[in-house]
Amino acid sequence: MNNSKKEIATKRIEILFTNAVSNARLEPDLAERQALLAKKISMKYKIKMPYEIRSCFCKKCKKFIVPGINSKVRIGRSNVKSIRVTCNFCTHTYRKII
Repeated sequence: MNNSKKEIATKRIEILFTNAVSNARLEPDLAERQALLAKKISMKYKIKMPYEIRSCFCKKCKKFIVPGINSKVRIGRSNVKSIRVTCNFCTHTYRKII
């Protein structure tokens, strides 16, 4: 694949993601669509999405979740330092180890 196409696709993914995060509170359907488009672009051009973008998708239902808007973020209470993220759509909870 041509490098210029991958660069354009990467920039487009970043633009779509920032728009999706900004629209998440007022227009959740539009934000979901923009995040889905960013994901499809990354799959089409075989670009690995950055961790910040990947972590905003639920691991179970694959929906776009923004911390504090449509997901709960808690600090883990065990010996292992972690952050617990709970999706409000499917109530799946997963941990991010710090």
